[in-house]
Amino acid sequence: MDPWLIALSAGAAGALIAAGLLWYCDGSAVARMVAGGGRLALIVALVAVAGLCALLLMVRGRSVARTARADGSDLRAAGETLRAVLGAMSQGIILADPELRVRVLNPAAEMLFGRLSDEVLSLPVQVLIPSLATGAETEMASGEDAAGPRVLHCSGLRRGGEAFALRLLLRNLTLEGESWLLIMAEDLAESERAEAQIDYLENHDALTGLNNRRTLERLIGAAVADPDRAAQPHALCLIDLDHFKLINGTCGHAAGDKLLKQLGQIISTKLGGATALARLGGDEFAALFVGEAVASAECVCADLVRTVRSFPFTWRERTFDVSVSIGLVNFAPAEGALSALGRADIACQVAKTRGGDRLHLFSPEDVNAIRRLGDVALISTIGRALEENRFRVMAQPIKPLQVAGAAMHYEILVRMQDDQGRSVAPNHFIPAAERYVLMPAVDRWILAHVLGRQAEQLRAWHEQHPEQFMLAVNLSATTLVDEGFLPYLKRQFSDYRVPYQAICFEVTETNAVSDLGRARAFMQSLCDLGSSFAVDDFGTGFASYTYVKSLPVRYIKIDGSFVRNLANDPVDRAVVESINHVAHVLQLQTIAEWAETPAAVEILRDLGVDFAQGYGVGPAVTLDDLRLHRSLGTTG
Repeated sequence: MDPWLIALSAGAAGALIAAGLLWYCDGSAVARMVAGGGRLALIVALVAVAGLCALLLMVRGRSVARTARADGSDLRAAGETLRAVLGAMSQGIILADPELRVRVLNPAAEMLFGRLSDEVLSLPVQVLIPSLATGAETEMASGEDAAGPRVLHCSGLRRGGEAFALRLLLRNLTLEGESWLLIMAEDLAESERAEAQIDYLENHDALTGLNNRRTLERLIGAAVADPDRAAQPHALCLIDLDHFKLINGTCGHAAGDKLLKQLGQIISTKLGGATALARLGGDEFAALFVGEAVASAECVCADLVRTVRSFPFTWRERTFDVSVSIGLVNFAPAEGALSALGRADIACQVAKTRGGDRLHLFSPEDVNAIRRLGDVALISTIGRALEENRFRVMAQPIKPLQVAGAAMHYEILVRMQDDQGRSVAPNHFIPAAERYVLMPAVDRWILAHVLGRQAEQLRAWHEQHPEQFMLAVNLSATTLVDEGFLPYLKRQFSDYRVPYQAICFEVTETNAVSDLGRARAFMQSLCDLGSSFAVDDFGTGFASYTYVKSLPVRYIKIDGSFVRNLANDPVDRAVVESINHVAHVLQLQTIAEWAETPAAVEILRDLGVDFAQGYGVGPAVTLDDLRLHRSLGTTG
């Protein structure tokens, strides 16, 4: 009954009771009240009491009604949430009561068994899963945890005339003091298809359908464990698409993906006799040849080069010429997959340096390949040296020659220690680091190390010599075009509170003009902040004074090859004199490298060169030995 009706009825009953009490009161009492004029007051009082009782009953009834509505809303919300959860699950859910009758069947279970929930509710669960007919399968095996789930596999089930198998997860639940059974059902056929898809993606390239690098390395490694296969000849070719970045950058990644798919199809056709074909990543592919296929590997790879050369790639009415560079290497499986891939990559790079669009067979006698093989070994060494701080920083003095009493400057030099603690010269590890784009990381390490160790001295220097640099730091070609380096550099100067004017950055002339626009923008940004720039090794590259005029440089460093024999070679003397003269006309200052003797230093002074650097000036010292009094001292 509605609580509001109950409250109203109670209020009315209270009023009637009050009136009845009035008429059935003792007559003498009534007479006395009448005589005293209190009859009306008594009636009012009784009615007020009855009304108050009715009001209280109404308020209580309203509270009960509100609670009932809230409980109903909560139950409905809980039911809707449960239905939403069950409906969203991809697995079939069956809840059976203690008599194993179906009480809940979610939509996934309806699709799985081909039966609607309304059809099977209250029916035995064996109607859906006959293997549970005896109920023994629902019991725990002896010794199992009674609260834990167990797994059953059922086969021979029928759905629309089609047989299918299930994986069941059974778990007992205690509801209202009784044991219910929760069954989660999964279609094994669908599960197997999903697992097969995952396995395929783990071993194949999603774009081209070829094997991936992991699979190729596993195939090579498996040959080591098979003596018969290990004894067979093996060959590996690495295929690199020439100028892929041009197409990818000009037309976008969609065009690049289309080109890679088409190239994958061509490789599959032309190298179909290979034991395995793989896409290693990016625009790199590989083919593994084993046994008799090795004899024809060079021939089919050369044919692939010709085929790709004649293949025009078209994208939105634009046609591009395509070519590949291929490196081929014969190897023994015991040497390992990484070694084989490394040498194939070396051969491929040699093919690229010779113009691309060709096949190169790896040979230990190939000078370029040997050099790159050393690079490959150095890359991991450089990476570990960065992680373990195995770079040694030195400071070589730069002596002013034309201003008496001027303070000494210093150039930062770096040596790397290999894994055995041996010193590796810059001209050995820097080319490898440049080629594999590791120099920006090395330059970052050097800058952070130098600014961190010398921040106090650099600030003191700037106070006494605001227009002169204290330290010269080299920047590599890859660093000049690294978009993230300038923001990093600004953070370092800010964090260590180092004045920009105290640092001069050195770049080689070939590095500066290889990407003149970006190099000029980078240099100008630092010059605007106060730093200066020097062009290093001037005279050995292909830059001209025209390039130097377009760059915001303050110093020209005359290459040491012209300075080393200055006292004995009149041609070198003429070259140094010429470079110094033109630099002064351009209002630039000159620094002569490799001034190895005091005599060479004096000749440079007589020629008007502004600074000298070399053993004739002084040996390099460690950065920690570069003390404040030394930096601010004069040369006399």
